[in-house]
Amino acid sequence: MTPDDARAQLDRLATDEPVIYQDAWRWFVAQGPAAAPTLVGGLEERALGSVCHWRILLILRELRLPSTLPAILRAFRAAVARENVIVLPGALEALAVFDDDDAWAALTSALDLGDPHAVSHAAVLLAHKGGARAEQAIARLLVRPEMRWRQAGVAALLRIDSETARATLARHRASETDPDVLKLFERTP
Repeated sequence: MTPDDARAQLDRLATDEPVIYQDAWRWFVAQGPAAAPTLVGGLEERALGSVCHWRILLILRELRLPSTLPAILRAFRAAVARENVIVLPGALEALAVFDDDDAWAALTSALDLGDPHAVSHAAVLLAHKGGARAEQAIARLLVRPEMRWRQAGVAALLRIDSETARATLARHRASETDPDVLKLFERTP
């Protein structure tokens, strides 16, 4: 892989043409760890645009290289600061593959954002990770006054389906008054 090849593929990744960006995506994945510096550098290039940054983050998710986590965290923080609804989901997806404390902190901090789509996405990703740490973070959503946040919390805890999650849901169900949130409980046995 030459620097010129990598640069050309990065530009192809930024195109709107599916055949071209999908081919570039496959090329980067095939390069494996050797592609990481180019991808990380691409995250710093604003001219590549949000969609390309989102794609880069999803490729980094596939590569799962701990060395890329600082760049993913920077992309996450920048997406939050700019309220970039295109890059944020990619950053969340990339963070979710790491078990690092900083990745966990960033992922759980997304539960406090004002964007209901980001909150729901983070809750689902945490539910997929599972465990007590995820359950505790998601349970915070159940005390939020906004119905959409409580819905996200209930849906995520239903996905986890652990003894602790079921107990948390049972306590919450007794106090929940919103019919839309209560409908989620109807899907459970």
